[in-house]
Amino acid sequence: MASEVPTGPLKVFLWTTPRTVSTSFLKCMTYVPDTVAWHEPYLQIGKFSYQVEDPMFSEPYRELAEKQGGASEVAKIESGYDASDKDFDWLREQLEGDFPGKKMVFVKDMGASILRESRHDKIPKGFRHTFLIRNPHKMMQSQLKGFMKMQQPGSFKNPNLTPDKIRPVQYLNELWKYVKAEGFESNPVIVDIDELLENPKEMLEAYCKEVGIPFTEDLLTWPLGEDVMTNMWMVPKQTILTFRTVGAHTGTFASTGFQTKSPATVGNSSSPEDDLMKQIPPIVSQILKGMADREFPFYEELHAERLTLNK
Repeated sequence: MASEVPTGPLKVFLWTTPRTVSTSFLKCMTYVPDTVAWHEPYLQIGKFSYQVEDPMFSEPYRELAEKQGGASEVAKIESGYDASDKDFDWLREQLEGDFPGKKMVFVKDMGASILRESRHDKIPKGFRHTFLIRNPHKMMQSQLKGFMKMQQPGSFKNPNLTPDKIRPVQYLNELWKYVKAEGFESNPVIVDIDELLENPKEMLEAYCKEVGIPFTEDLLTWPLGEDVMTNMWMVPKQTILTFRTVGAHTGTFASTGFQTKSPATVGNSSSPEDDLMKQIPPIVSQILKGMADREFPFYEELHAERLTLNK
C-alpha cells in the first residue's frame, strides 16, 4: 500500500522575540503566492481578548483600545477579526483548519506568548516550527529606542513591563527545546536576523529550502505601506485600531526589503532615534545591559544551532 501523502497547505510558525525585524520577515512571507499570513495571534489575543488574562499585556492594551473608541470603532473596521471574545482554543482550531485554495499558512509570534502562563497545550498540530533570533545586546538597544518613544508625552505606556519580567530569549529557548522534546519539530530551523540582513538573498533562500517554501528573488522586495496589515494579514481589528497610537511597525511599513538601516537614516550623521538615545539616563542603560547579559546564554545556545550558508 502506498504511503499516505500529506494534503493541504504547508504550515509554518516563526517564533521570535521583539526587535528582530520579524514583522518585516512576515511581510516578506506574505508575498509567497497563495499564503495566509497571521500576525502574532497569541500575543494579540493576550492583549485584547476578554477571555484571556495576560498580566503583561491585557489591562493596558484593552484600555488603549477603549480610548480609541472601543467596540463601536472596532465594528467599523472591515478587515481582521474581533479578538475581544476569542481565546487560544479558538485560535488553535483556526490554525488547524484546512485553508482551502491556499498553499501556505505562515504565522509569526513571540515565543513568550505561548510559553508564559503554561500555554504549551495550545500549540496547533501540523506546523513546521522555525525560530528567528538576535544578539540580546542589540535587541535590548533596539527595544530601548522603542521604550523611549513610548515615554514621550501623550504616548502609550505599559507599567507591567518591568525588567524582571522581560525574558524573551529565555522563553524562546525553552520553547525551542519543548518543540523538539515533544516531537513537534526534530530539528527546528533557526535564523540569526543579523546574518540575514548581511546576506538577505542567500540566507532567505537557505531558509526557504530548509522549510519547503518556494523561493524566488521577488521575495527580496515588497511594496511600501500598511496595506499589508490592514488588507492581507490575519490580525485583530483592535490591533488595526491601536497600532498608530503605539507607533509599532512603522519601520516595516516604510521598508521595501531587508536592510540594516531605514531609508530615513542612511547618509545622515544624526537621526531622531540617535537624539532620543542621548536622553537615556545611565541607570536605564545599566538595567538594559544587565537584562541582555542575563539573556545572552540562552541566545548562545540557539545561535550555536542556527542555519548557516555552510549547512
